[in-house]
Amino acid sequence: MTPTVFLDMNETLLDLSALDGLFVAAFGDPGARTQWFGLLLQLALTHTLLGEYRDFSALGGAALRALGEARGLEISGQFQDELSAGVRMLPAHPDTREGLEILRAGGARLVCLTNNPQSVLDAQLEGAGFADLIDGAVSVDPGQMLKPGRAAYEYGLSRTGAHTHDSWLLAAHAWDIAGAKAAGLRTAFVERPGQAQNPLMRADIAGPLPAVARALIGRLGGQA
Repeated sequence: MTPTVFLDMNETLLDLSALDGLFVAAFGDPGARTQWFGLLLQLALTHTLLGEYRDFSALGGAALRALGEARGLEISGQFQDELSAGVRMLPAHPDTREGLEILRAGGARLVCLTNNPQSVLDAQLEGAGFADLIDGAVSVDPGQMLKPGRAAYEYGLSRTGAHTHDSWLLAAHAWDIAGAKAAGLRTAFVERPGQAQNPLMRADIAGPLPAVARALIGRLGGQA
């Protein structure tokens, strides 16, 4: 069977720093974007742990309100709309297309697997410039479980007909790597600014995206 590489989107393939200008205008600080996304992930992890499913976009809005409260600023509806539009139009990292081309040339089936709702995922793929390399695009939203919940990866496997023994997750987040490993997938950690592996649960492969792609294809050759 053709090996499947599940691809995380936000920060892994798409560059969230494109949103910095919005946060500078609203908060006077580009670091506010990093804080917002950290709060978003914290909320997602918290509600996933509690077994309370929440839409990832709704969690993004809640994280924005929390950021405003923490900084003593009122968040306007216009800013929320601009942020929502910005997330849908995120550009790819400069090395994203190269990495995906290496994976495709090596025989991998590429499937996006994201916490984003399907409408957001579809918009991101349309504008990011690599949709022609993607074989499938799966939001975990219908499965009612966000990554890193095990059921999210099982949902991706079920939707695509893939099997754990010949599937990988490629991601820039340690929590995503941990969830995929717990679900039985092999894992590849993409080094992005500000991200680090969990020393207690390292990925099978780690490095910049093109290097990870080459190493992953080498592993596939070794498995054949």
